[in-house]
Amino acid sequence: MEELVFAIPTELLWKLLTYKEKGLIHGNSDVLNRIVQNGLFRKRNKLEEDPTFKQIIPYAIISCKESFYLFRRTSKQTEKRLHNKFHLGVGGHMNPISSKEPNEQYLINELKRELFEEVILLNGCLIEGIEYIGFINDDTTSVSNVHIGLLYNIHVSNKDVVINETDKMTADWVDKPDLAEYYEGMETWTKIAFDNYIK
Repeated sequence: MEELVFAIPTELLWKLLTYKEKGLIHGNSDVLNRIVQNGLFRKRNKLEEDPTFKQIIPYAIISCKESFYLFRRTSKQTEKRLHNKFHLGVGGHMNPISSKEPNEQYLINELKRELFEEVILLNGCLIEGIEYIGFINDDTTSVSNVHIGLLYNIHVSNKDVVINETDKMTADWVDKPDLAEYYEGMETWTKIAFDNYIK
């Protein structure tokens, strides 16, 4: 069965947000709620080639005080363009659920689902807060042109975080002052998050 993913008509999105070709765009809860209310589920394979829709991708940084959990993709991942690239975000496409919350809570629920698919929190490590930051947009590449990232920071209580799929990626905690050393190897969305939020 073909995967259905959550998207919004591009024209409507840019009526809700101030357009920026590449970078971080600020929004608010009202915008997030309107996106949830106006979004649609469509076949993913069709949307990947259709710039009249933007697929909404929750994308969360994991932080503990002044440290950030930095991932590195391995060559076992299917997307060759991302092999050995560093990234800060967990997240992915949003799928239909039996009773979709008609507001921002749906985005948070899907973000948490993606988080727990990618990592495990151990030894009393708790989510202390989920901070909304803004939208990541990059219309300079064909892949990013059909997606928009919804950037959050998930604050955790300690560093006992491990990866679920160790064959596909590795990860380590990096202190904020040291993140710049990895900049050249970062994926574009992570660079945008670093430039506009972290540094």
